[in-house]
Amino acid sequence: TNLMILENMIQEMGYIPQCASSAAEAAALIADSRPQLILLDVFMPEMDGYEFCERLKENSITRDIPVIFISAADSSEDKVGAVDYIAKPFEITEVTMRVKNHVGLYEMQQELEMSNRRLHTVISSQARRIEDEQKHILYALAALTEERDAQTDNHMENVSYNCRTLAQSLQFSPEFTEEISEGFIDTIEVASRLHDIGKLQIPKDLLMVLDTWDPQELKEGKNHALQGAEILERVYQNTPGNTFLPMAIEIARYHHARWDGKGYPFELAGKEIPLSARITMIADVYDTLMGEPENRESDALENCFMFIEQGSGTWFDPEIVDVFLKVKKRLRHS
Repeated sequence: TNLMILENMIQEMGYIPQCASSAAEAAALIADSRPQLILLDVFMPEMDGYEFCERLKENSITRDIPVIFISAADSSEDKVGAVDYIAKPFEITEVTMRVKNHVGLYEMQQELEMSNRRLHTVISSQARRIEDEQKHILYALAALTEERDAQTDNHMENVSYNCRTLAQSLQFSPEFTEEISEGFIDTIEVASRLHDIGKLQIPKDLLMVLDTWDPQELKEGKNHALQGAEILERVYQNTPGNTFLPMAIEIARYHHARWDGKGYPFELAGKEIPLSARITMIADVYDTLMGEPENRESDALENCFMFIEQGSGTWFDPEIVDVFLKVKKRLRHS
């Protein structure tokens, strides 16, 4: 009788009631069509209202649906886990007020969540657009460097690809799990392209004859690490929102720093050298070796791997070399 009375009241309010006489029936109805509001009797056969309410709140699909408890008990303490309480026998004014209030609140909540999802989509789209713009600026700078050095065909792209591959693999090593995130991986893929941007300061005719540099030219050539960092720092001053530039600056400055401290421009050693630069150094040396004409024979690849393995602990971070050799088949070269 109470179910029929309540059903009529709900219909007169302009809503569509779906009635169930047990928790099992209610669960089947909810699975077919999620309601905006559940009026739940505390006392039901097989499973009482409290237990059914707990199950609703544990389910990610139904936990946000408001529940109003119905009971003949006088105390409102019975509404634990519910948003409200309706006493039996029903008063049409009370039922109407509570149902309309909670349906209205639920609809407002759903509209707010939809608006938030739309806003999140817009913000995400804007963030992707901004990130793409930041990348394009750096890609253009990297292209300038590669255009001036005819001996570096695909070098920037190969270093970028191999840095990402190495970083992804290092992420699974306990030594690097705290340092390498998905953000780090995405950033080094872009930032490593600019490791040699300091070569813009080296006359093009000298870049074409690296093997014949005299000691003074060699000394000046080594300055490209500092000069590259200075170029990128000036760019960063004008575009402080670019999230790729801080790593690009440290890579440009330190990608010739050796693990044993004998590199340049500063005598940093071991883990004093930023991780991004230690990764880039191996990727840079590997692709440079593979790009040299004498290394394009059939056994050249193994010779390059041997060189890097022998440089473990002197030129290169031993931990990174270990991972490098494990993923060598996935690496790209000239």
